[in-house]
Amino acid sequence: MGRKILCFSLVCALIFGVFSVGYCQKNSLSKKEIERIVGEVARKRGIPSVILKSVAKTESSFTQFTPSGKIYASRGGNIGIMQVRSNAYNLKKLQEDPVYNIEAGADVLLAKWKYANSKMPQIGNMDPNILEHWYFALWAYNGLLNRNNPNQSSNTYQDKIYKTAQKIYGVKISSIDKKSLPKKGIPGKNIKLETPAKFHEGDIIKYKIGDIVLADGKEQLLLLNQPSGKEVGRVDDKTKLTIIEGPKLKNGFYFYKVKNKEKNKEGWIYGNWIKIVNKSS
Repeated sequence: MGRKILCFSLVCALIFGVFSVGYCQKNSLSKKEIERIVGEVARKRGIPSVILKSVAKTESSFTQFTPSGKIYASRGGNIGIMQVRSNAYNLKKLQEDPVYNIEAGADVLLAKWKYANSKMPQIGNMDPNILEHWYFALWAYNGLLNRNNPNQSSNTYQDKIYKTAQKIYGVKISSIDKKSLPKKGIPGKNIKLETPAKFHEGDIIKYKIGDIVLADGKEQLLLLNQPSGKEVGRVDDKTKLTIIEGPKLKNGFYFYKVKNKEKNKEGWIYGNWIKIVNKSS
């Protein structure tokens, strides 16, 4: 993974709240079990499962530990299944807890997704449930490097992810026309691209009005006055919330208006940091 992870992760923490996933040492997980967990984490975090699974497969082939029991790491210090390297996360957990490593990788990818939405070319309406829309977030996950410009290389990181998606999962993700990008360097947000005519939908979890959910994955979840708006409050991790409006797509994320009946708080939240408790009838 690229060298700019720390910066992105800290930005993500400021936007979404501080990352919080419990310690769970599971050295004996098989690659098949890890692959299943990657898919589950992806869907609840608002990332199409084929995208996150293809990243994990490409980065490490779902490997947290070597056959000899050592931590799987790159020469550059990237760690585990998702090859995360950042002071924003607990180093011991990144090394020893496969589930924490997967959650951290999803967190990083969401930070890249937000960066791509604000600083890189926009593809269509940037609905995160469209696989083709993740092109620039994948570029950023590996690093904002010239080698990932398709006009400079025929084997970019995002190309590798697309090839993995097709070879392993049978999903052919339509690529963008490289002629629409500069011949070198990192493209800016001034470029607007259409969603490819042949696009593919993902499987992210969407919630309905009346669903009971739990704040999940951040020490505190921010309550906003509107989708992608200003902070009006916070709720602690594992707080029970009721969906009262949404989903609404804004700036590349799905937002839900929720109410916490116990403390009589309500506001809009990112849909990436909740999980279902009870579905509405």
